[in-house]
Amino acid sequence: MGLLNHYLFRTATHDYGNYNFAFWDYSHFRLSQIPTFKGNFLQDHFSFSLMYFVPAYWLLNWLTHTYTLIIIQVSLIILSAWYTLKIVQLKSDNIWLGAGVILYYFLLLGRYTAFSADVNLAIISSCFIPIFIYYFFIKKYLLAFAILLLSLFSRENIPLWFIFIFIVLIIDERKDKKAIWYAVSGIIISALYFILLFKVFIPMTESKEVSYGLFNYAALGKTPGEALVYMLRHPVEAVKLFFINHSNNPTYNDVKAEFYLVYLVSGGFVLLFRPKYIIWFIPIVAQKVLNDNPTRWGIATYYSIEIVTLLPLSVFLAIASFKKSWIQKTAIVLACIGAIFMTIHKLDHSNRKVPWTLNPSKVKVYSKKFYTSHYNVKAVNRLLATIPDTAKVSASNYILPHLAQRKSIYYFPNVKDAEYIVFSVYDNHYLLTHMQNENERNKYLGSNEWEITQHSFPVFLLKHNSKGTLNTNSIWTEADTIKCNYETISEKDKTILFSNGEKAEKTDLLSTEQARSLTHSIKLSTEARYGSKITLPDITQYDYLEINVWGLCEELNQIHLVSDCGKNYHFHCSVNNSIDSSGWKKFTLSYWVPKNAVTTECSMFIWNSGKTPVYIDDLEIIKKKLKLN
Repeated sequence: MGLLNHYLFRTATHDYGNYNFAFWDYSHFRLSQIPTFKGNFLQDHFSFSLMYFVPAYWLLNWLTHTYTLIIIQVSLIILSAWYTLKIVQLKSDNIWLGAGVILYYFLLLGRYTAFSADVNLAIISSCFIPIFIYYFFIKKYLLAFAILLLSLFSRENIPLWFIFIFIVLIIDERKDKKAIWYAVSGIIISALYFILLFKVFIPMTESKEVSYGLFNYAALGKTPGEALVYMLRHPVEAVKLFFINHSNNPTYNDVKAEFYLVYLVSGGFVLLFRPKYIIWFIPIVAQKVLNDNPTRWGIATYYSIEIVTLLPLSVFLAIASFKKSWIQKTAIVLACIGAIFMTIHKLDHSNRKVPWTLNPSKVKVYSKKFYTSHYNVKAVNRLLATIPDTAKVSASNYILPHLAQRKSIYYFPNVKDAEYIVFSVYDNHYLLTHMQNENERNKYLGSNEWEITQHSFPVFLLKHNSKGTLNTNSIWTEADTIKCNYETISEKDKTILFSNGEKAEKTDLLSTEQARSLTHSIKLSTEARYGSKITLPDITQYDYLEINVWGLCEELNQIHLVSDCGKNYHFHCSVNNSIDSSGWKKFTLSYWVPKNAVTTECSMFIWNSGKTPVYIDDLEIIKKKLKLN
């Protein structure tokens, strides 16, 4: 999953582009500002995990390049599964338990949804836990201590988690005084490091520009200390927070319940018979469901990764403690069936409480779309290979992770001193509107300062040309234009016509109250907010559409220009780009027709979202073709 997502250009600047940059940075003994964050990687997460694998960079990266971190993470996932198996084998010689735990480990929903985040510190750090527990169980305490240290330094939440892990180990090994002594020592070490982490180490990384922003538990307090005091003083209220929606947004009412249900059905019900194993889930569930961000509460992305890493071990240790063989086998079958049922069920958008938190193209491995790309992958890779390794590059979201291992990389449209720009015309920067992204791309595509050296649609590679000057050269040739000034009316069917004779609007909306060019416009009021749905004629894939309209309105963002290409592609503009002397505002919506769009279903309409009427005039639809061969 990880390798294919990267190969098919589905890995994103957040997280994989940043991770690849930090990995290269550490491997070259640097600590630089990451492309999409105002500080360095250590200021985002106080973690040394990527530093552990610097030797792997120098051993593998000449061959594996930007795939190295994915290979490392997948190797750790497999290693964690192997140590989970070894622990279960320590407790039982039942072959069904060994086979079952491996199968179960790779059936859990969170194991799949985690890949929507590509590579993540939470995934990496959680893999250390089964390894530590194994060496603790076999009494190799020195090796277990080394794994403990690696774990503690791997992510901020690990020290608190280990306190509860050691509590379970004390219960499990209560007859072994030496094991209890080591476990108590582990609690002390974990607690001390947790205090030092938030009182000393994290503040040391902060600056005036960058403060630590990952403790987001406003319902409990501003700091871990305040949160602990709140939970001690208000235990009932704290417990309620595990189950209620404390965001004041009803959209997330059942998200926590969905999370609990998914993992109870996916084998978690077994723990009700051995509740001691619930203890080590308390801190990692708390960090999920008490967070200020409601998307963390549920089953989205990697936010359940700690649970799915420890759940196989917990469930199968509990099953191993059952005395009767038939009960063990029944529990194994039920746990695996429950896991695969929930995984398949919840990998469908329509079965999730918050559907937009799922990215099916990256996680739904049994879907045909998982194995396809919007790009000509081989051609784009050849294009990217022409960029020198030492060049400064500005790249768009899904391109940047493939180029991030260099000294200077910028997230387009941040260009700075870049020597190359490379972007996909479908690849929007999430902080900007669609039209802001379009305007930024077109600015460089039409500039003499930048030469289009290669393209494999929809990807363009531009090289800086310092001798050029900015102009408005176009890369398109105009293929067709239709206009409507709302003056041509068909008396036969009472409709307003375009310049080509096609229907533009119904006469019910026609008005003479205001007009920009001649005598008529259409009026969209609170009683009739929507203009007619206009089918865009003769559209083919890779056409470039530009829709212009003039509007007269009183409110900000009141006029909306909307275009759809089938059910999956929606484009929108509500911000004008110019205004004439009479106060009429020009709205422009432009886009490339998507590769997989149903071209016969391309349409547009205009609507008024405000409390006052708006007037629309001089609609123009331009269809363009790419000039480049």
